[in-house]
Amino acid sequence: MDNYTVYVPSYTVGETAYQKIPEYACLYGTKAVVIGGRKAMAAAKERILSAVKESVLEVTDFICYGTECSFEAAARLEELPAVRQADMIFAVGGGKAIDTCKLVSLDLSKPYFAFPTIASNCAAASSLSIVYHEDGSFCDFVHFLNSARHVFIDTRIIAEAPRRYLWAGIGDTCAKYYEVDISARGEELEHHLALGVHMSRMCMETLVRHGKQALADNTAGRPSYDLAQAALAIIITTGWVSMLVARNHTMDYNGGMAHAFFYGLCSLPGFDEDHLHGVVVSFGILVLLMMDGREDECRRLQEFNRQVGLPVTLSDIGVTLEQVAACASIMTKDEDLIHYPYRVSEEMILEAVEKLI
Repeated sequence: MDNYTVYVPSYTVGETAYQKIPEYACLYGTKAVVIGGRKAMAAAKERILSAVKESVLEVTDFICYGTECSFEAAARLEELPAVRQADMIFAVGGGKAIDTCKLVSLDLSKPYFAFPTIASNCAAASSLSIVYHEDGSFCDFVHFLNSARHVFIDTRIIAEAPRRYLWAGIGDTCAKYYEVDISARGEELEHHLALGVHMSRMCMETLVRHGKQALADNTAGRPSYDLAQAALAIIITTGWVSMLVARNHTMDYNGGMAHAFFYGLCSLPGFDEDHLHGVVVSFGILVLLMMDGREDECRRLQEFNRQVGLPVTLSDIGVTLEQVAACASIMTKDEDLIHYPYRVSEEMILEAVEKLI
């Protein structure tokens, strides 16, 4: 067996999470530049400044990353004096903002710290950037050896974020368990792979247990225990799992039918602009389960989806069977199905979807 090292980030969660910034950041220097989305930085700015006020840390600037995680956006940031002179980067915001900071961190060899302000994805705790072209179309995946030095999750900021991000995050995160579990089926797993596969169950179970109340608390702006558990499942557990179950291009258990279903539908004009990724993926899980012959499990998950308002039928995502048929060939060729225990055919997809109309 070859040597293999997995780096997973540490984290702090709670209403006073940012007070721990000096404890971790001071290990890497004294100058930090904050890069993120405008709304995200507005929500986090005073809390960050308050946390570093009595320390040796100096926040030199707050810089908007742009609108897309693109190589061009990263290159523009890398030319700014405040970025080049900083000892570290504070990545603030959602997935695209944090993924852009990862590119800058890699190019400039600077450590970064993640400050997720919404609970919609695992970007803050993963070692992957999803890169887009400037026009918003998909460009590439960039994998990193290291992840964030530390993740700071302020539950007050998460509680005050728009509900739809958490809603979509719940759907996307539940998929992690089902996709990883099927992708690794029947294989003899090394320690880190087995650890990730077994841990993936927490992605689903935590949200089934806490998701409904977390959404209610998010709506009310309450930084509750349930909301914290949901945020940890979406941001931390999923991020750790994604790193543990990926060794190389041919041994990566992260993908599956739920995501292939979404990306296939993105070939429909305007689909990805009108639909939240995680919401469609949550329906893709139902397709996955039907296709896998697990109808009882599918019906149980449908009941959970009803409780939290996620789709349970094809019409809930505004798509027809004919449109699925038009995209089915694309779905079968999606790279999320490269490592799968069986070949997925167009007929299998359509038969599964017909049971969910």
